[in-house]
Amino acid sequence: MVELKLRKILRKLKSKHPQTRYDALGELFQFKQQDDLQVQVEVLVDCVKVAASKFPERVDHWDNPSYYLIDFVCDFPMPQIMEALMKHFDDLDIYAKERTIEFLLTTEDDKAFYFLQDKIIHLIQTEEFPLPIRALGSYPVLVKNILNATLDKIHTDYYKFMFYPLLSIINDSGLDQGYKKEFILPLLLEDYQAVKQEYLQFDPDYSTRFVYVSWKDSYFLIRNKMCLLIRLMNYYFSAEIAKELKDALSFRDPIIKTDALLVCISKSLPYDDQILLECATHIESAEMLYWNFLEHNWEHLYPVHEEVQLLLARTRFFHTIADSPNEDGTVNYPEDIEIVDHLDTENIHGRLVRYYLIRFKVQNTEYAGWAGGYSLEAEDAQGTIWDETYSDYVEFDSVSIEEHKQKFLERRGQYFDAHENHVFYESSPKLGSGVWLTLGLLLPITIKTAYTVFESPLKFIFTIVALAIGWSLNEARRNKKKKVLIIGDQLVVQHGSKQQSIELQEIEKIEYDRKNVFVYNKKLELAFKFPLKWVHYFLFQQQMNENVAHFKNRPFIQA
Repeated sequence: MVELKLRKILRKLKSKHPQTRYDALGELFQFKQQDDLQVQVEVLVDCVKVAASKFPERVDHWDNPSYYLIDFVCDFPMPQIMEALMKHFDDLDIYAKERTIEFLLTTEDDKAFYFLQDKIIHLIQTEEFPLPIRALGSYPVLVKNILNATLDKIHTDYYKFMFYPLLSIINDSGLDQGYKKEFILPLLLEDYQAVKQEYLQFDPDYSTRFVYVSWKDSYFLIRNKMCLLIRLMNYYFSAEIAKELKDALSFRDPIIKTDALLVCISKSLPYDDQILLECATHIESAEMLYWNFLEHNWEHLYPVHEEVQLLLARTRFFHTIADSPNEDGTVNYPEDIEIVDHLDTENIHGRLVRYYLIRFKVQNTEYAGWAGGYSLEAEDAQGTIWDETYSDYVEFDSVSIEEHKQKFLERRGQYFDAHENHVFYESSPKLGSGVWLTLGLLLPITIKTAYTVFESPLKFIFTIVALAIGWSLNEARRNKKKKVLIIGDQLVVQHGSKQQSIELQEIEKIEYDRKNVFVYNKKLELAFKFPLKWVHYFLFQQQMNENVAHFKNRPFIQA
């Protein structure tokens, strides 16, 4: 039983022996890897309580039971978990607090948001806390309230480059463009000029190969800071900022140059057409510029008019390979990327797409790869892609072009088969709390009656307990025959030998009330319904949304 094993793990995590704690974390990880794991909420609440308690002194970076317990329970979005996390928040490890904030944000609960606002402000004011910036990105109002109370911390080295992304969240959302401009502008300029001096040490020797093979993280950190500050210049602009943007157009880094160019165009500042063409065709920046131009409706300025998809395919392939380091940290740096052929087919979503066969070189050996699939449908932008770009590092000349295509199709066929039979979601009703309550009440009554009425009470007790266990096992067995599944592109409901199903593409909407979930087809006819208690609805809704995200006409799924 899962609950008994979890309670054993909780005891082992308190052990004074590091190996015992290590083994327990491994067992917890195995549970976390299980799809559709169901655990009684009482045990999950106990996990939160233990996570908030004291543990033996850590011996290594892995030795953080508080964090791993919270990360585990955050996979179960229930009101009781939300309440437990808020109740015990102050006693959690700092990284467990960060994970808790990420979880509470997803609830979008007003009570949770007020709680988070107070707690995050307090943490910023009292310690160096790792803000979950990406999770905060969807909540600009919350971010603004936090910065209103803590903006003075932007002067500290620790928070400075955490606060600039928060400023981007407020500005990019349109909530308050130019937020606190009089205060931020001089700081932004000062910090940019400081980071620029670090960048200028690299600029004379800049090459894409150096960046990915030699400089790596030491350079990426500087590049990311430069780009972050340049993008903010769109909202914090002045004559002095304009001079900095003009200078940035002469930098050799195409990513930094492209960001500066985008702000220049937005602010109607002059730029050289040759710089625009460089940014639009460079292997690092081509796709970035393309999508930014589409987002801003600047297509009329886009300088590439032929073979746009081929240009974007080379860029996508470069980043797929170069941005995926090996386990030892080395990079298979791709050079001489050449599009040799293409293959048009339908993807797994039934959309007509094109895949490009790539010849490329890594350390003087030529390999084959694929970039795509790019949409061939007229209403889609040329760069629209359902990304399946990859390389298996098969030497290009080891087989013919036609054999490369055949192997690609065979690989896709295996993927299609796996997708069609893959169970994305599965749920069955569990034994209700009423069953356990009945058994809990039955046992003491049985014992009392047995010793009062019978001469051989133990035999009677064992008989009643056996019947009760048999009854509960029979209920559990019956429940296993009641299932809701998302298999491949189908929603399936099983009830004993009966089965109902519908293609996800044929679903128009899914709604629920206090008792049932209702599934309607494209004609708004009820396809079928099933009891609400058969699913954990939040998880079901989450998986459904994920599986239909690529549809042109997505079904309505009640939240």
